[in-house]
This record gives sequence, C-alpha cells and structure tokens, in this order.
Amino acid sequence: MPCVSARVSEVPTPSDPGTKLLVEFIDLRERVRHERIGRGGLDVSHTLTSALDEAVAAIVDPLPADAAVVALGGYGRRELSLFSDVDLMLLHRLDDPSALAAELFRPLWDAKLRVGHSVRNLSDVTSAAKERFDTHTTLLTARLVAGDTELFDALTAQVSAVTRARPLRRHLVAAERNRRASSPFLLMATDVKNGRGGLRTLQGFEWERRRESLIGRFTTDSRPEEEEARESLLEVRNALHAAAGRSHDVFSADLREPAARWLGVDIFDMAKRLVTAIHITDDLATQRWPEIVEQDRPLRRRVWSRATGVPRRLSTEQASGLETIVWMLESGERGRVSFERLWESGALEDVLPEWGVVRSLPQLAHFHEHPVDAHLWRTVAEMQQIISDGGRYQSVATDLSDQQLTLLAAFLHDIGKGHGGDHATVGAAITAHFCKRVAISDERAELLVGAVKHHLLLAETATRRDLDDPAVLSEVALEVGSADQLRLLYLLTVADSRATGPAMWTEWKATLLRTLFTRCLALLDDGIELPHPGTTRELVLDALDYHRRSEAERHLAGLGEGYLRGHSTDDVLWHLDVVAGLRGSSSLSVLKGSPVETAVVAGESPGRLRRIVAEAFAANGIDVLEARINTRADGLVIDTFRIRDDRTGGSVPAERWGRVRHDIDAAMSGELDIWSKMNTRASAYESSAATKPRVECSVDSASGDIVVLVKCSDRVGRLAEILAALGRADLEVRLAKLDSRGDELVDTFHVGAGDDVSAEELDRLALTIESGIST
Repeated sequence: MPCVSARVSEVPTPSDPGTKLLVEFIDLRERVRHERIGRGGLDVSHTLTSALDEAVAAIVDPLPADAAVVALGGYGRRELSLFSDVDLMLLHRLDDPSALAAELFRPLWDAKLRVGHSVRNLSDVTSAAKERFDTHTTLLTARLVAGDTELFDALTAQVSAVTRARPLRRHLVAAERNRRASSPFLLMATDVKNGRGGLRTLQGFEWERRRESLIGRFTTDSRPEEEEARESLLEVRNALHAAAGRSHDVFSADLREPAARWLGVDIFDMAKRLVTAIHITDDLATQRWPEIVEQDRPLRRRVWSRATGVPRRLSTEQASGLETIVWMLESGERGRVSFERLWESGALEDVLPEWGVVRSLPQLAHFHEHPVDAHLWRTVAEMQQIISDGGRYQSVATDLSDQQLTLLAAFLHDIGKGHGGDHATVGAAITAHFCKRVAISDERAELLVGAVKHHLLLAETATRRDLDDPAVLSEVALEVGSADQLRLLYLLTVADSRATGPAMWTEWKATLLRTLFTRCLALLDDGIELPHPGTTRELVLDALDYHRRSEAERHLAGLGEGYLRGHSTDDVLWHLDVVAGLRGSSSLSVLKGSPVETAVVAGESPGRLRRIVAEAFAANGIDVLEARINTRADGLVIDTFRIRDDRTGGSVPAERWGRVRHDIDAAMSGELDIWSKMNTRASAYESSAATKPRVECSVDSASGDIVVLVKCSDRVGRLAEILAALGRADLEVRLAKLDSRGDELVDTFHVGAGDDVSAEELDRLALTIESGIST
C-alpha cells in the first residue's frame, strides 16, 4: 500500500496522554544529549526505546482489533540512538487504514522525528520481504509495540516462511565485501553504523542467528567480544549524535573532543575503544564468513583452510620463520587474515611481541586515515603496487640489491609507535631485535634498521629544507650512508606517504622527493653524475645576446649565490624579461608547468608588495606551495612562487590571472582593500578545525639559516597572516615551503643567518611569531 504523506508542523503541546508522553520523550532525549545515562551505549538506547514505546502505544490507545504497531530496524532491536530514524510499521487487516495511519504517524512527524513508516497487511509484508533484501532483514528483528498479538504472531510466521525459502548468507557476504571494497583498510574516520567493522556487520550476525531460530535450527549465542564491540560502537554513535545535535555516524575529527567529553573520557581512550570495536567486528566477520576474503593475487602456496582462513599445517616454528612472514606480507588480505589468526593463537608472540602495542592503536592527527596497524598493512600494499607498476619506482626497486626488504620495511616502519619516546628511534631498536629473532643477516639487518630509523628523513627534508643547497644534500647523503639504503628509504617514503592519506601525497611532494632522491643518489653512487643545482653566472651570460650581458651583470651583482643556486638559467632569463617589462609598481608573469605552475612577481617596496601578493593569491583561490624570495641590492623584488588552484589542486584558470594582476596593482595604488577581499573569501570557506598555532625556531645545520616551523589549522589567507607575523618580528624570508595536511598546515620559512643565536633567543622568537598568528 502507498505510504501516508507527511505533514510537518510545530512540536505538539501536550493535549492527550500520547502527545504528552511524546513531548516527554523529546525532553528526555535533550537531557540525555547533555548528560549520558550509564556508559552511554545500550543504557541510553534502551531508555530511549522504552520511553518511545510508551508514547507510541499511548498515541494509538485504544488500538482497534486487527491492527498492530511494529517497531523495525534499530528501534525494533531496542538500539535506538539519540537521533536515529524511528522505523515503524502499521500492520493491519482493515479495509481502510488511512485514518489510523494518520493518527499514528502525524504526531511523530509533528515532533520532528525522522520516521521510516509503512502501512501493510500480511500479504504486503510477504511480497515486500520477497522483493527486497533490506525489507526482509528489518522484519527479522520486528518487535510488537502495541496491538493484536495474534496478528503479530501471524507476521512472524510469514517472515519465517519467507526466511526458510530465502538464505541470507550470500547477501550478507556480498554486503560485507562491498564494505571492504570501499574501505580495504580500517579507517579512523569510520562510519560506526554502515562502515567496515560497524554496527551493520554486527546486525548481519544477529539476522543470521534470528533466521536459524525462525526455521528451527540450533544457534549459538553471541560471543562476549561481540557484545562488547556492540556496546562500544553504540557508545560512540550516541556520543557523536550528542556532539552534533543530529544524526551523525562518522567519527569525524571535529566532533571527537565534544563526543569524548560526553562519554567522560579523553579523546584517545574513546578512539581506542572504537578502533578495538571495529577491529573485533571485522575479525568476527572474517571468521564467520571466510569467503569474504577474496584472493588478491596468485599465492605462492595454496594451503589455505576455508574454515579458518589460515594456512594449513603451519607449525609455530614455520610461522616464526622469515620466509612465512614475507609470504604473508605478499599475500594481500589473505595474508593479513593469516597474520591475525597466528597472532591470536600466540604463534607470533616470540617473533614480534611489539605488535600487541600497535594493534588497534588510534592515530588522531587529521591527516592519518588509519589506525597504526591498518596503516602498516596499507603501506605494505602501497609498496607492492609501486614496485610492480612498471614505472620509476619499479626501476628503483630493481636496482636495490635486496627487494625483500621493501615489504619488511613497510611493515615495520611505525612499529615503535605507542611505546613512548621518538617512534623512529624506538622502532629501529625493535627492528634490530626482530632481525635477530628471524635470523636476518647483519648486512640486511643494517639496511632494515636504517630504513625504520630514518623513515621520516626524506619527507621532512623535501618539504622543509632547501634542496638546491649542496650542504643539505651532503648532510642527507652522509646520514643515509649508502645508495642501497637511499633506494630503500625512497621507496618506503613514497609508500608511507601514500598510505597515510591523500593530504600527504600530491604530485608536488612526489616531485620534491624525486629531486632529493636523484641528487643524493648521485653523491652516493659513483656511477651517477651529480646534477648541478641552479645555474652559474657564466651559463647565464652565455645564453644571452651581447647587448643584454651588461643588464644581466647588474642583475646578478645585486643578488647572492643563493639566487643562482635556487634558479635555472631559463629562470634567470625569465626574471630578466619580467624586470625589463616592469611598468609601475609591480609586474606578474606566469609559466604553466607540471605538476604545478610557477609565477614571478617583480616590483618595489618588498615588505608591502609581498604581503599584497600573498593576499591577492589567497583572495583569488591560489595556493602557494613554495616561494623563493629575492631582493636585489637596489631594493627590487624578484620572487618566484610554485602555485596551484587551492580547491582543485590543478592549474589556475587563465582568466583568473587577470583578476590577480588587477588586485595587486589596485592594492599597491591604494584603490583596493585586498585584506578585506581576502577575508570575505576566507569566511565563505571557513574550516571547522581551529587549533592553537605552534611555532618552533631552530638553526639549519647545513645552511645556517634560522628556520621557522609553523603548525596551525589551514584556512584561506594563512600565508599572508604568517608573513605579516614574520615581518613584525623583523625577519626577512629567503625560502618558504608550505605543506598542507588536510586541515593542518606545516609551513617552513628560512629567514636569514642564525650565527650565534642562542636556544633562549630562538624560543623567544618563536613566542613572538606565535602571538601574531590567530587560532
């Protein structure tokens, strides 16, 4: 039958027992939103369910014969969350149920509840259950709220008949496979209801048990760990609803703090509870439906047990062997399942006891997509992909003398997390013990331990330091030690970045890493010629006609060696053309490129021009990735920016550059308040993240520069704000490298010589800069 249409009005005032109880339910929900009941899971759900049952029963009291009100879905299971949908069915044998349906549903709609409503007779129920799998499953846990018990018993008999003829398993397996296809690895920002390891999977277990009961088969009760996982998932779901004030089932970063406060725990404890629950649920699904684990790639040995999903005839000694561990790393999801079973059996306790610490360990930084153990497995998967894709990474892996180490490095690089202290240093020590346990030779162990110890070195150097400075390259090469170690680190850095999340891997970062790797490899491999960073005075002069050489001589004489080191010959020639074409207070030129574009700004009034350029870029949706700042001895600015569209990450549309030029000229002449224009755009893209900025000042060991590291929440106009803060501190920026990690910025500014600057002075400088950056 067609459903009755909704008519929403104001929340009803109590005028009869039903509406009075409904208002009391709404009031109860609001009170619980501000103060939880019990642990916050089933205690809350059962209390809400009971209160709503009373209200619904009173609304239709007295209910005519041949009619029943039936709760379905989460409401039927008594798992009603704070802002869950209320799924109700009016079951009847009436000729015209419309008046009764309106009497039942209208007060619920008027109370602004989200009601999943249906009006059906027994024939309708049978047809719907046969036609739709979701209707069938929701009827499996139907619960009588009010009305004709004999009619409800007839409904149960109908559902039993349909269930006997319609197996559930293949549908449940397909649904679970879809969840795993969407999330191959467990997520931090998981959907606690519909995501992998969420409540929907647990409901599948319940539906299957209910089916067995309905058709008269023996079924076992749920296991204690399943019930604890259910409780934890419901706790977090209710906490998210309370924090959001609406239905919200994703463990999103902006709601974690208020959700944890509602639960009365800190954020890490809440996240640990959630990650453990989704891990348990996911693990139980694999045990219950082993066929969901599809074979990712041909296995070297086909010794899998369908019943347990683990290798047959695998002794503890074999499980502890290096060959078997590498085999599991190579075997995709089946290998992960095998590893989990062996871990739970204790077979891996002697070889890698530290796994128990990283297992289900949350990562709360916004840019981390996965808990630690899931991140490690994803890094293994990313490593497998990049070394077999036929591209540059496979070529690097081919040149590596021991390719087996790539997967081991991927699996162990974050093993030190959760132990306290610097996780890379701790992880290196753990890896050294692991190598002894599995009898890895000293030479191979040195490479593997070095990869874990230095797994952040290349990424941090590429995104924070001057890659055109030979001293920086020499320092990194010396730290790495060998070409093989560098190759392993490069592959690990790429796989780790890709496995962390999209904010950590972009084409620009790939370019920076490749540049650093290529240049350092030349220092470590005698067979490779070191590419010359930048250019020289002679190369520039040789590329010019005779009549322009004096112009170039004057240009270069007013700039330091850092200018030549940081720019190619073509760059310098381009700069000369821009300066020669300078009319008025500034000039802007743009060069298309891959993966990002390059823009050059020339003009006078360095401090003012740079602030205006940063504001004009931000006001027009242009994201700066790197800036090289140069001021000639005569005060002329020649600044080079690597830029991209701040929303698409691609090229800036050509027509937008016309607006940027206009804004810079108008702001320089005083005709435009570019700061206000930038702030207008910033307000349209306001981020929910708001974290206190943190500034660290240090001296670069290679260049001697003072380096200012700024960590703050990302939003439009941040670069302009930070440059203004640096200007107020009388700091002249030479190089800026800007790293966006989702909602967080990690920006690095090289601001001049740091000779004889004490640690106390650096700390004071950091506080001065920090005070000028808003939350």
